[in-house]
Amino acid sequence: MKFYVASGFQNKELVKKIGNDLQKNFKWQLTYDWTLNDRAETKEDLAAIGIKEYEAVMEADITIVILPGGKGCHTELGIALGNKKTVILYDPEGLLKKLTEATTFYFLPEIIHWNGVVEELPSLCSSSVPGPYCASL
Repeated sequence: MKFYVASGFQNKELVKKIGNDLQKNFKWQLTYDWTLNDRAETKEDLAAIGIKEYEAVMEADITIVILPGGKGCHTELGIALGNKKTVILYDPEGLLKKLTEATTFYFLPEIIHWNGVVEELPSLCSSSVPGPYCASL
């Protein structure tokens, strides 16, 4: 299983932990580790990182979105949804309960909401409950 983890820089350590746990415990393959990047300082840096992140989302079977996220994270969410990728939305701070801070797209039936432990992730797409995007996995 190939995966990508989208989030904001403020969640960098959590992104690393989830990525490492999935690789170690389930042998899932991370398509791109953006946590190794520093903040881009030039247009060229932004373009190079954007290309890598776009390709990583396209290559991934699953995109895990950790809230809160920034502009890039939401762009990656849109790329994944538009290409019918499985999207798992992790909401450790309960933003989904604060409708003034949520976007309508968080509540699409294709998005799987998750607040548990990493060990639960493989079973999320084997359930008949999630939306149609999991059916192809």
